[in-house]
Amino acid sequence: MNEKKNWQYYETMFGAYPDVVDTETVRTMLGGIGICTVWKLIQSGHLRHIHYLEQCFLVPKDWLIEYVMSDHYSAYKHTLKSQI
Repeated sequence: MNEKKNWQYYETMFGAYPDVVDTETVRTMLGGIGICTVWKLIQSGHLRHIHYLEQCFLVPKDWLIEYVMSDHYSAYKHTLKSQI
């Protein structure tokens, strides 16, 4: 039940964003983290993505919410300078 509440919280929080976002938008949604941090999350496999063009990655909003609710983000967010 708690997980459902968390999911609804993030759906509301990210409601203004489109259903699929680029890496720049992911940065904003995750509190202004660096673009290199986003790429590291993608390359390490922690953040699921769609490889769009050579250096372009798209992330469905649902996948971003899954990541924010993951154990990895729970531990990793404390090392970031900015958090959501």
